[in-house]
Amino acid sequence: MTFRWPRRPAVALTALPVVLLALAGCSSSEAAPAGAGSADPAASSAAGDLLPAAEGTTQYPLVLDTWAGETELAERPERVAVIGFSPNLDALQALGATPVYTMGEETDWAWRDQEWLASIETVDTATREDPISFEAIAASEPDLIVAVNYVADAAEFERLASIAPVLENAEQVRGDQISWQQTQRMVGEALDLPAASERVITDAEAAVARTAAEHPELAGRTLTAATDYSDTGIAYYTVTGGTAERVVTQLGFAPNPRAQAFVDEPSVSDERLGELDADVLVVFYLDDAVRQAREASPLFQAVPAVADGRYVSIATGEPGSDLTWVMRRGASALSLPWAVGVLADRASEVVAS
Repeated sequence: MTFRWPRRPAVALTALPVVLLALAGCSSSEAAPAGAGSADPAASSAAGDLLPAAEGTTQYPLVLDTWAGETELAERPERVAVIGFSPNLDALQALGATPVYTMGEETDWAWRDQEWLASIETVDTATREDPISFEAIAASEPDLIVAVNYVADAAEFERLASIAPVLENAEQVRGDQISWQQTQRMVGEALDLPAASERVITDAEAAVARTAAEHPELAGRTLTAATDYSDTGIAYYTVTGGTAERVVTQLGFAPNPRAQAFVDEPSVSDERLGELDADVLVVFYLDDAVRQAREASPLFQAVPAVADGRYVSIATGEPGSDLTWVMRRGASALSLPWAVGVLADRASEVVAS
C-alpha cells in the first residue's frame, strides 16, 4: 500500500517574541487534559527555522519503505512530529532539529537538553502508556511523523499515514534489537541531513571508545545486566545480540556465554538465578523495597557475583537509574555517551584492578 499527499501550501505564521516560545514549551503538562498540547503551533514556529540548512543530498520525492507499506515524502519536511521511544526524539536533538510535537515522558532523561525541549511547540500530556494521540498530532500540522520502531498495529499506522508520511522500520523488530545508528540515519536521510547524522554517529561512537580506553580494567570481563520487576520477576537484559549486549561490548566487556540461554525467554526463574553470574552483575530495581526483598533471598545471595561483592544495584530515582532504559531500548547518539560513563564508573567500583 502506498500513501501520497498533495504538496501543501506554506502556512502563514504570526511573529511572536522568542520568550513566548520558551514559556509555551514549559507549560505544565498537569494543567492540560491528556492529549492536549502545550502551545499554539502557529505561534511558536515563527521564532525561526526548525531545521538546520539542508545538505542537498536527499532526493525528493523520497519513498519511505515501512513494514506497513510505502509512504512518500514529496519534499523536505519542515514540521516534524515525533512519537514513540526516546531514540526518535534524540535523533532530532542530536541534529539540532526541532520537532513540532513529542510525547510527555521525553522530559526527564539525563541527556535531554531542557532548553531545546522547551522550544518544542507541543509536548503532549499523552505518554506511551496512552493510545496514540492522533488528534493532537494532526493539530500540530506535521509534514513528517517519525515513529521508528513504535507503531505495531496496521490500522494505527494507516491512521497516522492519513495525517502525514510516516518514518518507520522496513521490518518490525523487537525492542531490544534496536540499532540506534539505523534510526539516526533514517532521520538524517528524511531531513536531508545525512552527513550531519554520520558525524553524530561518529562522535557518539568515539565518546564510547574514549570511555572504554579510560577503563582498561573492564576489557575482556563479562557483565550481566537485569531488572527486577518484582511481581513478574527478574528479566535478563544483556541477551546475545541485543541492544544491552552491544552497549557493554562497546565498552570493552566480552560477550557473556550465559546470555544465549535468555534470547527467546528473558525471564530468570528462582531456579536459574545462578545463571545471572558474571564478572560484574548489575541489577536495576523498581524501588528500594523490591531491592531489599531480593537481596534477602538466600538464592540470590548465593549467586557468585553477589557473594563476592561484584554486584551493583541501582533503584529507580537513584543517580544513574536512566541507565536501565538506555540498555533496554533507549540507546542513541545522545544517551550512549552518558550511559557508558555511568556504567563504567559503577562497574569499576566492583572490579579488582
